[in-house]
Amino acid sequence: MNRTLHHTLFAYSLASVLVFPPLVVAHDDSESRHEEHEYLDTEHRAGHDQLEAQHDAAHQFPMTKGEHKELHRQLKKEHKETHRDLRDQQENFHDESD
Repeated sequence: MNRTLHHTLFAYSLASVLVFPPLVVAHDDSESRHEEHEYLDTEHRAGHDQLEAQHDAAHQFPMTKGEHKELHRQLKKEHKETHRDLRDQQENFHDESD
């Protein structure tokens, strides 16, 4: 497999983990909000762990300086998208509960 394609697949695999909306079941609004924040915090940590694992795995393969730069560009982009998705989920939850 082409190394750049291989690195791209690593970078984009995280997106599939974060597209599902949170499942929050609560008895009252404050408990629901607390559970939502816990869920988002867990997803945030999991996203960082996955990006780091992808980074470490990609470094097991030889790559040119350009491929290395591209890998980090893609991981940085995925990191920003993950934060944006989590922020959007939080804003949507707060909009729905108001």
